[in-house]
Amino acid sequence: MGAVIQGIVQGLTEFLPISSSGHLEVFSKVFGFRGDLSFVALLHLGTFFAVFIFAFKKLVFAFKKPWVLFMLFISTLPAVIFGMLFEDVVEKSFNAEILPITFSITAFFLLIGSVSSGRKKMEEMSWIEALLIGFAQLLALFPGISRSGMTISAALLLGYTFEDALYYSFLMALPVTLGAGILKFQGAGTPGLVGLVFSFLFGLLALFLLKKSVYLGKLHVYGYYLVGVSLVSFLWG
Repeated sequence: MGAVIQGIVQGLTEFLPISSSGHLEVFSKVFGFRGDLSFVALLHLGTFFAVFIFAFKKLVFAFKKPWVLFMLFISTLPAVIFGMLFEDVVEKSFNAEILPITFSITAFFLLIGSVSSGRKKMEEMSWIEALLIGFAQLLALFPGISRSGMTISAALLLGYTFEDALYYSFLMALPVTLGAGILKFQGAGTPGLVGLVFSFLFGLLALFLLKKSVYLGKLHVYGYYLVGVSLVSFLWG
């Protein structure tokens, strides 16, 4: 049962801008379960397959535009470098005590990002803008800060269209989720495979819901949700 719950939580919260790591931390504390690294890796592989299928057309587009691929590489660098240099800092941050602060940070960026957008397309992105979006992703190394929420909000604040902000974030998710899955994977049994299936299925559902939310200008709803979660986690802590 734990594998099913964790798979559902990972799938929904990896792409909905509410922080998968923060919610897994909460659910682990509430239900008293915590998967090993191999299990968590399979959850990430499930979400990788979900976003790969969902954003496949945009991935093909990116491969036809070398500049977009280069910008995605630039955007990936901050989190990779910081994660390698300060791995201990990131690992020590995984506790419920910081969640009221980190959930609030995500909520703030979602609320200001939801009222911002422009007309720029991802193929027009400068390397400085790609780096800024990369720094937004870097913050998501810490629990409670949503990777999708931060990267979409950053792109919107930089003047990109809703569609391109959304899909640029999706494309950025591919190396992140694949890397998290492969680097920590050492083999897992049936619970891991069950978790993978559920994270994949609910990852697809989350991607569909996020796309609808962004296109309808409802990104702020997740911000309000995280304000409530932040308050609850503060009172609970």
